[in-house]
Amino acid sequence: MIRTPNELTDKISEDLIWRRKELTDLRALVQQYHGELRSRVIIRCAIALLYAHWEGFVKKSSSYYLEYVASHQLPHKKLAVNFIGLILRSKFHELGASKKMSGGNVLADFFCTKLDTRSNVPYKKGVDTKSNLSSTVLIDILNALGLDASNFESRLVFIDTNLVRPRNHIAHGEDSYMTVKEYLDLHDDVITLIEMYRTEIENATALRRFERNAA
Repeated sequence: MIRTPNELTDKISEDLIWRRKELTDLRALVQQYHGELRSRVIIRCAIALLYAHWEGFVKKSSSYYLEYVASHQLPHKKLAVNFIGLILRSKFHELGASKKMSGGNVLADFFCTKLDTRSNVPYKKGVDTKSNLSSTVLIDILNALGLDASNFESRLVFIDTNLVRPRNHIAHGEDSYMTVKEYLDLHDDVITLIEMYRTEIENATALRRFERNAA
């Protein structure tokens, strides 16, 4: 289990290293075949993989952060409200599967007796990117983890229009294409997005935003 800030940083770095290497190699490949007929196919593949690494990094790094927070087992009353929300959400799912009239007792017991007990933040299932990391899904994940969504506000249209939409067109077998320059610009912008997300998790860790009333 991830228990220290250094362990969390190392895990995120390990995940990012192989992604950056693969994307760097792909970027070089796009440039290598600039002007050739196969360039079109390479760029289409590159767009799909670029999106996949963006979604994959958000999902993996978020899961690591959840695991880190869960390892602290803070009392519920000291846990940030957004993580209480995640705990309650998991309990709501349990209640939804129960047809017992007394099923709501579990939730009532939490509010009445569990605020002083150690928390059990659900982390094993990670976060759900819904296989389509649009701006709406991204903001939902940021809010659920208590991360600062304001830093991404200027990027939301870009995410939907320049990244998710072309990727979806390609994934659905539609004829979507970018020039080499357009792809290279997209590549650089997505790398920036990934670094922004990484920084946000590191800041939340350093400032202990998972703890209620933390600075």
